[in-house]
Amino acid sequence: MKKHLLTVSALCLLSACASFKPDYVVTDASQSSSPSWIAQSKAHKIDSSSEAKQNRYYVNDAQNVNQRLCLKAAETRATQKIAAEIAQEIMSKFEEINKSQDDTANSKMKDTLEQNIQVNLHGVVVGDKYWEKRAYKKELGAEKDYTSYKCDVVVKIKKTALEEALNAYKEKTLKTLKGEDKKAMQEAVDAYISDLKSDI
Repeated sequence: MKKHLLTVSALCLLSACASFKPDYVVTDASQSSSPSWIAQSKAHKIDSSSEAKQNRYYVNDAQNVNQRLCLKAAETRATQKIAAEIAQEIMSKFEEINKSQDDTANSKMKDTLEQNIQVNLHGVVVGDKYWEKRAYKKELGAEKDYTSYKCDVVVKIKKTALEEALNAYKEKTLKTLKGEDKKAMQEAVDAYISDLKSDI
């Protein structure tokens, strides 16, 4: 019986996905079709493979009734994503090294780390932009009829600039940490920088 229910559930889900239709019509766009770099895994394809090795790429999107604000919001989110993802990776290494179980303290430290990386970031460049003007239609399933822009932006940053930002963070932050926390954070940041260098 349980297997039967799982099979029915899976089939319902598959048919729902297959019949998914957007609740909007694209009335204008910056290109004739959406570029492949919109997928984070393909963001590096905006550059040659030799150039791509020198950079990290981050994609994000936004929606707004104003095209300029839409693109700006997508760019801001993509830049914030840099700090968020680096902070997450460093904190994972920190927790692994420190064997820390204090979730509240670690969460606080991650937020501080993210803010500090954001402050020290420089050299973030917009690699490409894509926008669509969408007419959402009630008859297609939207809550109401309205027009809005959907924007995607890919930003890139040189790995050397990331290394500089992390070294600036390390210099400031290690002064505020003590004992095992200090040692573990230094090792975590150094390990991240080492990975960056080996990737070039």
